[in-house]
Amino acid sequence: MATLLVDKRDQMFILKEMLDIDALCRFPKYASHTGYPMVLTEAHKFANVELHPATAEGDRQGCTYDPKTRAVTFPDCFKGPYRKLLDGGWLAMCDSPEVGGDGFPLTVGTAVSEVFYAGCFYLYGAAELTHAAAKVIETYGSDEQKRIYMKRLFAGEWQGTMCLTEPQAGSDVGAVQTVARPNADGSYNIVGTKIFITAGEHDLTDNFVHMVLARIEGDPAGTRGLSLFIVPKFTPDAAGNPGARNDVYCTGIEHKMGLHGLVTCTMAFGDSNGCTGYLLGERGKGMPEMFHMMNEQRLLVGVEGLSFSSNAFLHAVDYTQNRFQGGSVYPDRDRNAPVAIINHPDVKRMLLTMKAYVEGGRALAYFTSYCIDQAGVTEGEESGRWHGLVELLTPIVKAYNTDKSWEITALAIQCAGGYGYCSDYPFERLARDCKVTTLFEGTNGIQAIDLMFRKLLGNKLVNFRTLTGKMDRTIAEAGRIESLAGYAATVRRAKEELEATVEGLAALAGSEQGLDLYAKTAPFLDLMGDVTLAWLHLWQLTIAEPKLMEAVGAKGKGEREAILAKNKNAAFYYGKVMAGQFYIGTLLKNSFGKFERLRAEENPVIDMFEKSFVA
Repeated sequence: MATLLVDKRDQMFILKEMLDIDALCRFPKYASHTGYPMVLTEAHKFANVELHPATAEGDRQGCTYDPKTRAVTFPDCFKGPYRKLLDGGWLAMCDSPEVGGDGFPLTVGTAVSEVFYAGCFYLYGAAELTHAAAKVIETYGSDEQKRIYMKRLFAGEWQGTMCLTEPQAGSDVGAVQTVARPNADGSYNIVGTKIFITAGEHDLTDNFVHMVLARIEGDPAGTRGLSLFIVPKFTPDAAGNPGARNDVYCTGIEHKMGLHGLVTCTMAFGDSNGCTGYLLGERGKGMPEMFHMMNEQRLLVGVEGLSFSSNAFLHAVDYTQNRFQGGSVYPDRDRNAPVAIINHPDVKRMLLTMKAYVEGGRALAYFTSYCIDQAGVTEGEESGRWHGLVELLTPIVKAYNTDKSWEITALAIQCAGGYGYCSDYPFERLARDCKVTTLFEGTNGIQAIDLMFRKLLGNKLVNFRTLTGKMDRTIAEAGRIESLAGYAATVRRAKEELEATVEGLAALAGSEQGLDLYAKTAPFLDLMGDVTLAWLHLWQLTIAEPKLMEAVGAKGKGEREAILAKNKNAAFYYGKVMAGQFYIGTLLKNSFGKFERLRAEENPVIDMFEKSFVA
């Protein structure tokens, strides 16, 4: 196995054979990027050689906070790899050359991000927040703000942060109490406290640029009264170099279940009434501006969850191939000779479950990025349809992939038995670290509400029908392949159940049972993820099945296995076919029971009296 981080062969299958990135590179915008396979190869090398070796030590050493100096120290082992990450220009690889980027398709950038997150989430997680801050300044900043901040952030010279959450304002962002008071020179005096600020302070960069949501004194309550401000740690001078120290300080760091190598800060703005901030964009438009940053991060959080899943799965395969325990239960093998536990059917079941969700989740994340790329090279209604798919799929990428990450890392622990629970192997760390992805950038419950009320009902199901139209075309194509006709029929049934369920939920919205929708949002997102993955697996089967048959034909089991043992390409396609068949033929069957539960008319969730949980 070449790498235990991300399966590069599967990445290339999705990029080249499924999504046909080569065709995308025929558009003038991406014409110079046909060499993306070499870029992906270099990303794997960098992740394996530079990033991954620092991860375990970074987790053990953790981040430290000095209350006297209010300084945060990252693990020493991070300094070299972080510098090399920035020097390599990886952070802006998909951005315009005008801002120092390389202009690669976002789909390729997503593949690289998966590799880097799997290599060292702690470092790349901080760096990607910096990129998000640069993008929001690029979109909404004045020429002067772009000159001072944008390129330095895209280059990673300065750290960017997102400062939304407050002690009393978590998911309810409208409850923000941080205040901005106008100064005579057009700047603002910022006063407030923000919590859960990732990479809010550390020693890897010499300046920080905080994106802070605050309410200008006198503006309306709720989200419509919020504005977005640039608050630097050191106020840049006329040349753009860090100047005077601003009144923004880290007052403590969180002690967390995981992510010990990535600091989470409490930040105090204006404790001495001397914190200067600069309005970004329009007054009172802070939420839509911040959502520009958050939507990029939500897609990336889905990739983060995927990276943990991939890492756990590949380490589980490696462990089970090398751990010998018990005799074989297969009748044609010596039952007295110990075998690698990957031969045991229950272990195979767990590994195949992980493989199906990892490869399906990868296709989901890459396809959503591909929709962004297509929206950028097409025009008019076609561009609008691609953009609509991005809107619809973003909460699913974020929530479904991160929910599955928690399940997959648990399965990986189970595959390794007692050793999976010990720090000798990475399984327990991956489980600890991945859980926060279900909470980052809006909890998965918030994503489910967003999907139901904004992306489906608020859109009058237009984007949903665009997606099911794509599903119909894949189902029709698969139905013409004799060996896939049964799987196509199963996916068709699931798709039709999903359509009927959506129509039923839409009818609920205008009825007396409309409150029930809030209890059904999370189960519905899970179901929509199930069916979307079924479509993506069927799509992959239409590619992999014919190529497998070219390699092995109708040969018997013994001859087939001999070919698979020698032909890595054939073995890959066989794995793709088995994963797709297992997902559609086994895992998807669970979804039909979920549909039935979602249609249930009785709803004890809504009727439950709060004091009756523990009387």
